[in-house]
Amino acid sequence: MDFITADVKAIYRKYLIASIGSALALSVYSFVDTIAVGQSEGELGTAAMAVISPLYSFLTFFGILCGIGGSVLFSAARGEGREEKARACYTLSLMAAGGVTALLWAGLFLFHDPVFRFFGADEVILPKVMEYAQWVIRFLPFFILPTFLGAFLRNDGAPHLAMGAVIVGGCVNILGDWLLVFALGLGMEGAAVATVIGSVVQTAIMCGHFFRKRCGLRLVRPRHFGKGIRKLGTAGIGSGILDLGSVFIAVLMNNQIMRCGGPTELAVYGVIAAVSPLFQAVFGGVGQAVQPLVSANCGAKEWDRVRTFWRLGLTTSLALGAAFTCLGELFPVPFVRMFMDAAPETLAIVPSVFRPYFLLFPPLGVTVLATYFLESILHGKMSMLVALLRSFLISGPAILALPLLLDLTGLWLALPVSECIVAAAALAYIKRRITGPDMDEARSTPKHTTGSANLKEEEGNFIEGRPGPGSCGR
Repeated sequence: MDFITADVKAIYRKYLIASIGSALALSVYSFVDTIAVGQSEGELGTAAMAVISPLYSFLTFFGILCGIGGSVLFSAARGEGREEKARACYTLSLMAAGGVTALLWAGLFLFHDPVFRFFGADEVILPKVMEYAQWVIRFLPFFILPTFLGAFLRNDGAPHLAMGAVIVGGCVNILGDWLLVFALGLGMEGAAVATVIGSVVQTAIMCGHFFRKRCGLRLVRPRHFGKGIRKLGTAGIGSGILDLGSVFIAVLMNNQIMRCGGPTELAVYGVIAAVSPLFQAVFGGVGQAVQPLVSANCGAKEWDRVRTFWRLGLTTSLALGAAFTCLGELFPVPFVRMFMDAAPETLAIVPSVFRPYFLLFPPLGVTVLATYFLESILHGKMSMLVALLRSFLISGPAILALPLLLDLTGLWLALPVSECIVAAAALAYIKRRITGPDMDEARSTPKHTTGSANLKEEEGNFIEGRPGPGSCGR
């Protein structure tokens, strides 16, 4: 198996390029839309996109929960040499993704106004929000499926197909924005339609994998469905919470900005709300590159390779985080000019917002990578704890408390401070686990047996299955 036998640095580079390429192109959707809307609709349109941004994070959460959770188990099973177990993991994940999508679709159709008011919209912004959001709601499955499918394609040895699909979809989105928003003057609706078309194209290309002979994503009938869902959720909850936490953080930030500042500050934060998911997606790309490699080698008990993949991912994340911070520190005003035609009084406050906030990204890179890595070695509970600390338990109180001490400056510093705390805790835990007694004990047992103690703990009877109809590659 290539994950276990290939040169560590070569296969890491292969998956890193594909995963980051996918993450960048996928994030282009909201990023480019915010630029198009800001240039055509001004500050009100940018503020509306800040309200819509949590919706994307919410949908990505469920795609990751089912996709990453299932693919971690899928790849670990393959590392153990248990192909039927791997197929059962895929089948169960697909069923879970379908059920979640149906529930979300119905909920947003019925309760979209309360949802967007909760996300920070008021009477002025809400009509603009709905011009865009109505199209996302109508085609909601196409905003969950790409994340889900991309996770399994990477674990099934097709990372470049996943990347190619996302890049093509992103290009379609960019061309659509130019045509619909500017040439035809459709404003926010045009940006939304362009995004929908890009997502549909991306999903269609990814589905082409099921017609390839090398496709290993075959359907079986999983047993013990309830136990399987619990194992799936445990495996994927950490990385999923990162995106769900982005919803919480965005909503809390939007409401705090309106209390401590006003629409001008919210418009500036709207630019950050478009840029931050792009950077977090890049960090997620590093984590998604490491995940199949670590999961397979964990299943095969190749612990030295597991450590090496962690160190490569950590170095990459820290370097990227430092680069992102430099962009915000050096070029805050050009950033905002790129997104919207801002008034002079708006541009005057941009440096005071960007420079403290952009200190966030080096520790954020560590936290995101740590969450994926802990899932990959089946430390699902600790992965969930790191994500909860980052997304709710430390960031939330910081966002509420620091403005009481430092006013708006405290609000912009809240996330960098909380992120540093979580990153330090995650690094301490991983250092102890991958060099400590747990890993040493695992190294003393023979390789390529049926899993370590951690694997056995996570394993459930659902993993065995019988071949079902519609299996790919047949």
